[in-house]
Amino acid sequence: MASSGGDVKLGPWGGLGGDRWCYRASDGITGIVLRVEGNIKSISFKDTRGLVSGTFGGTGNDPNDRGEEKKIAIQWPTEYLKSISGTYGRYKGVLAVITSLSFTTNLTTHGPFGTAPGEPFSIPIADGVVVGFHGRCGYYLDALGVFVTPATSHGSISVGQWGGPGGDPFSFRVGSWIKEIIVHEGTNIKSLSFKDGNGQEYGKFGGKNANDTGEERRIEIDGLSEHLTSITGTYGDYAGMVVITSLAFQTNLTTYGPFGNATGTSFSIPIEGSVVIGFHGRGGHYLDAIGIHVKPRDIEGTISIGPWGGRGGSPWSYMTNRGINQIVIHVGSNIKSISFRDTTGLDSATFGGENPNDIGERKTVLINWPSEHLISISGTYGKFSTLLTITSLSFTTNRATYGPFGTGSGTPFSIPINNNTVVGFHGRAGHYLDAIGIFVKPETTI
Repeated sequence: MASSGGDVKLGPWGGLGGDRWCYRASDGITGIVLRVEGNIKSISFKDTRGLVSGTFGGTGNDPNDRGEEKKIAIQWPTEYLKSISGTYGRYKGVLAVITSLSFTTNLTTHGPFGTAPGEPFSIPIADGVVVGFHGRCGYYLDALGVFVTPATSHGSISVGQWGGPGGDPFSFRVGSWIKEIIVHEGTNIKSLSFKDGNGQEYGKFGGKNANDTGEERRIEIDGLSEHLTSITGTYGDYAGMVVITSLAFQTNLTTYGPFGNATGTSFSIPIEGSVVIGFHGRGGHYLDAIGIHVKPRDIEGTISIGPWGGRGGSPWSYMTNRGINQIVIHVGSNIKSISFRDTTGLDSATFGGENPNDIGERKTVLINWPSEHLISISGTYGKFSTLLTITSLSFTTNRATYGPFGTGSGTPFSIPINNNTVVGFHGRAGHYLDAIGIFVKPETTI
């Protein structure tokens, strides 16, 4: 269902507490497990291969504050996750956390889960499939956002629209880049028009009231070092109609605006890894509503290798769109657990380590991205306490090998591969690290 290209990162919404985390499914998401009572205590995911993400949140020790388990089953591929919505606010006097969540598929909406009040958020998305999540977590789920990949042949995702129901619908996508934006503004946004890198013009959208055309503003984007990434604005009542009252345009370098008068309901699209390639909305006397078409900035494909090891524990998966610059393992006679951090500081869940009486010694591997990147792993797997687990691991970069960690007993495995970067891991885990494999991308796409 989802394309093999890059993802668009939306959000997160919520508070600033806890630690940053991310999860990227190896394909579609087929299951979500929440623990809920008042707010969202924790969240975890399962993908089409049966791989589970680990649990994000729920680290508190209070047995009376663990919530009730809620399970969502998504019948991939006929059903797929399109968007999320919810609320965030203060819970028990702590920092802002996610207080409720709903999950929208192409067939239905699951939820809402959670009852605590808060500030609402929603992500109106079309032409996309949610393939991962990111946010912050600790005792609870502090913040949540999504990774979205295009579901259509034109490779773009439609986000929005915001505003009123008046005017006529419009929509366009450019074949090059958006080079010029022409805004007519006053107390509200009167009209918009655009020009792409090939000189083709789009619009005017709005501006049909000849007695109220506003003042012209022009934005120039060179398309080489600068590209449009998102918009923010407000919508509200003007002359008895709900219209766009203000707009700002964000690029990878700066923000242009706001234009108009920022009154009414605000909207924003926290978005990363994308380029705006078009707009959609409604226009009549004025600009009534607006949304954007975006596509991933990078087109990249991944290859799954492995796993090696035993069949115990539960399946898990971790993938990042950035480089991996830290690996934390707990080691004794075997590998007790493993976790990862990417170059933006996002932490994975911990895979393994569920035996509290045998957690091992902490070892940390630091990778000096971007001059150094992980290219392979090697190790051994064998019997430990009647279980077949990973007994040792080494991590190979383009500059060095870290390890081995563990005893090195059992059956060896190695992956002699070249011209690639490791962007994720997968395997099985429970009391210990039962099995491990890697996701790689060719270096030419990094």
